[in-house]
Amino acid sequence: MENTVTLSQSVVKRLEKLSSSSRQSPQTIISTAINERLDYEEWALAQIDAGLADIKAGRVLSDDEFWKQISARHESKKAA
Repeated sequence: MENTVTLSQSVVKRLEKLSSSSRQSPQTIISTAINERLDYEEWALAQIDAGLADIKAGRVLSDDEFWKQISARHESKKAA
C-alpha cells in the first residue's frame, strides 16, 4: 500500500540533512518517527483509560489526602 504525505520544504531539507548524516534513507527516518509517535499516542491513551477506570472504581484521593501523601514523601526523603 502506498500513501502520500505532503511535507513543507523546511521539513524536507531537515530530512535530507538528517538522512545524509545518519546514512539512513528518508523513508526509514519517516517510518521510525511515525512508529515512535504512534507508540507514544497509544501509550498515552492507555494511561488516560486507566486513570478513568480508577476514577470510575473510586480509586481516587481527596485534595487533603493527596497533599498529606506528598508531604509525607517529601519529609521521608529529607530524613534519608
